[in-house]
Amino acid sequence: MPTVEDNYENETICIKFCGVCPSYPGVKGELLFCARGKSSSPKQKSGCNCGMCDIWNKYDLCPAN
Repeated sequence: MPTVEDNYENETICIKFCGVCPSYPGVKGELLFCARGKSSSPKQKSGCNCGMCDIWNKYDLCPAN
């Protein structure tokens, strides 16, 4: 999997997608999972917005499992 840069630009893009994701845990500061790793407070999977995310497409990331 390509390495996603953990930077302000990517975090700003991510807010549009992770922040409204049905599986987002809603923990302040936890975004950009493709760069930072799994949530410390995971929520049961109930869909995702990854395929629509500009970062997901920019870095050509694999579909979420």
